[in-house]
Amino acid sequence: MKRPSGFDRGAEGPESDAPDTQAPEWDTAGGDGVADHPDATAADSPARPGLFDRLRSRTAREAAAARAANQGGAESSAAGSGEGLGAAEDAAAPGGGSGDALAPTVDLSAVRRARAEVEDGEIELVDDVPSARSAVTRWRAARQADPVRAAERRVREAGKQRKARFRRERQRFTLAARRRRRTWLIVISAVAALALFVVVGVFTPLMAVREVNIEGASAVNAEEVGAALARFEGVPLALVEDRDVHRALEPFPLIQRYAVERTPPHTMTVRIEERVPVVSLPSAGGVGLYDAAGVLLGSAEAAPAGVPLGSGSLTDRSSDAFRSASRALRDMPAELRAQITSVTASSGQDVTFVLSSGVQVLWGDSDQTRRKSTVLTSMLAALADRPISQIDVSSSEAPVFQ
Repeated sequence: MKRPSGFDRGAEGPESDAPDTQAPEWDTAGGDGVADHPDATAADSPARPGLFDRLRSRTAREAAAARAANQGGAESSAAGSGEGLGAAEDAAAPGGGSGDALAPTVDLSAVRRARAEVEDGEIELVDDVPSARSAVTRWRAARQADPVRAAERRVREAGKQRKARFRRERQRFTLAARRRRRTWLIVISAVAALALFVVVGVFTPLMAVREVNIEGASAVNAEEVGAALARFEGVPLALVEDRDVHRALEPFPLIQRYAVERTPPHTMTVRIEERVPVVSLPSAGGVGLYDAAGVLLGSAEAAPAGVPLGSGSLTDRSSDAFRSASRALRDMPAELRAQITSVTASSGQDVTFVLSSGVQVLWGDSDQTRRKSTVLTSMLAALADRPISQIDVSSSEAPVFQ
């Protein structure tokens, strides 16, 4: 540390109780007063008020700066300054440091304050060995020590925290709305998927008819029916209408009813129920075979088994007698119908059958045909060993025989 210039002078005399107000006489012609008057002593030189105050302030400032730069160096510098100051004062004092005059001292309160500031962290010490750190480390340390950058980091962190809190609050208050939106989204997605499936199936050939199956055809030629339905190949399954199928099957009178089944992606199945001849009526050259609707299904020389020969009012296919008798024959089991050889009726209420055994059955109308069939079958089995000529099942609750 630079030695104060005031220490080159000799020690000043003791301060008197009444300070001398007269300004000291210095010969400025030859330069500095002490240098031009080497024989001047402290007793000859009057006391200069404020000199030690200036020395103390200067020394305190230098000690604080040195302490802030390097604590160890500051302590050693302060100690050296104190020793030099004491030695200079002892040398300047009369009698080689002995005498009645008090030696001036340095106020180290500023040094103690600087040391306290360093210990409290108010003053940051400079690295003793800057070269020991890499350039990146020193750059990072400088960035971290920069108060402006530190403030910017705190501002950014505060902004992030504020956004996070805002996001959490928004999620908490919009939970119900988000659930409703999710539900609506699922519903809309399902409807859209269904609509897309329908559109693809109806308006594109991805689900067009490529295979037609015919089921239940025995008397009807299945190949002819398949050829009539070939017009639907290449048509989307959803666009195949029942009325178009009905027009295609109209040329086949043996088909009583049908059902269309569409099996994605390319199969159409037609199940046919054929008309069954239930009564035969006399015609030119033989008999005509008719179903319950009065549709002529064919002809034969004689009435085949299971197709009894009708007479009486049955010859009029539009009469009530024909409708009642044909419905009763249609609804009864085929095993029982096969035992009937003839049928006659004058109205729809007195239908009468004749069995191959010669037994006459009074049937009545066409109501409760299945129950009457069960009763008749049971009575025929029970009376098989008895000679009977007539069974009346017109009242299924009280059948009689004779």
